[in-house]
Amino acid sequence: MNNMIAALTGGLFDEGGVSAYARPVLFGTAGDAVRDALPAAVDACFFVRDEREPAIAGAESAALLGENRFAALKALPESRHVLVIAAPFALAEDDALEHLAQTHMNTGYGVSVLVTEQQGFDEEGQPIPADDACLAAVFTYDMLQKALDGGADTLDGLVDAAVKAGAQKGVAVTNEIVEICDGATAYIAQMAMIQRVNFTLIDKGVQIFDPAGTYIAPDAEIEAGAVILPGCHIRPGCKVGAKAVIGPNSILEKASIGAGTTVNNSQVYESTVGENVTVGPFAYIRPQCVVGDGCRIGDFVELKKSTIGNGTKVSHLTYIGDATVGERVNFGCGTVVVNYDGYHKNQTIIGDDCFIGCNTNLVSPVELGDRVFTAAGTTVTKNVPDGALAVARARQTTLEGWNDKRRAAHEKEKK
Repeated sequence: MNNMIAALTGGLFDEGGVSAYARPVLFGTAGDAVRDALPAAVDACFFVRDEREPAIAGAESAALLGENRFAALKALPESRHVLVIAAPFALAEDDALEHLAQTHMNTGYGVSVLVTEQQGFDEEGQPIPADDACLAAVFTYDMLQKALDGGADTLDGLVDAAVKAGAQKGVAVTNEIVEICDGATAYIAQMAMIQRVNFTLIDKGVQIFDPAGTYIAPDAEIEAGAVILPGCHIRPGCKVGAKAVIGPNSILEKASIGAGTTVNNSQVYESTVGENVTVGPFAYIRPQCVVGDGCRIGDFVELKKSTIGNGTKVSHLTYIGDATVGERVNFGCGTVVVNYDGYHKNQTIIGDDCFIGCNTNLVSPVELGDRVFTAAGTTVTKNVPDGALAVARARQTTLEGWNDKRRAAHEKEKK
């Protein structure tokens, strides 16, 4: 038997027919925000939804029954406790639901509710909430079944029914609960989440220059000493090491950034960047890249599905795709790894200590050994052995006086 299950109760739509749980909030939906805030004691999550509502990842779907949004809770699998969410919301305190669950389980009450700051206490010593509407409550399973038998169609009604059935009522207090019911409240909820996430990181030693204009996913792992400059989007699944500097205006998504690395005005997706690396400005690291320590990925450089060895410098205006690059390689400006022949993506391998001259084309599949030097303007189509120079360009021809004669002829035409 589960210790606690959570039930997110759907069937909430605005005048335009948009589901409250589907409203965009930060880097997910309102439903995602609630799911991520569930206490650790929850073993399984259910989304009781209308067929028009999209499913919530990580929540098992259950169908609404008729007009009473809570009637379907009767069919939930048996557990010791049930956390019922009446509507999606954002919390000013990230442990509010955890506090609610612990209050309920530690006291042994039949029902416990989450409320905003109290306005004094009632005659039994329980806090009086600032808002009468209840959005989250935990019931013992048996008490929820008794409450549902009365036909209540609101969470407040279920709580009242439980109390009438003999349940003692517990109260957990939090600072602010922002219910999400339309676009405006979703925005307000997002701002509450941004402030909660950012100031939690600041308290842990992360420097965030502009908390109101910096967007960080709640699951991002950012170590103390890191600096986040304005305009950054650090999306879900990111890790940032100590003393790293992100931004301004950078986007990270499922990215791991090493200690002491700078990502300036650049984008990194589903890739790992090592320690003491400089990225940008205006670099684009696409998925499945691994950049080693001490590298330079400069302005207008694009990496795709490539591994870059320690100490390699790719300073500017270069594309590297489907490649394995060794250590201490220097790429000149305008280098292109020509990885696509129109049908297949082919591999390029570059050894250690190579020097790739400006405007070199590496036509894959091709392999360069260690210490290879390619002359500027070279197009490499064949493998190059260790220590060799590759030159593949037409010899220069100089026709002395040719342009002076051409200019003189055009000057006569003007007259």
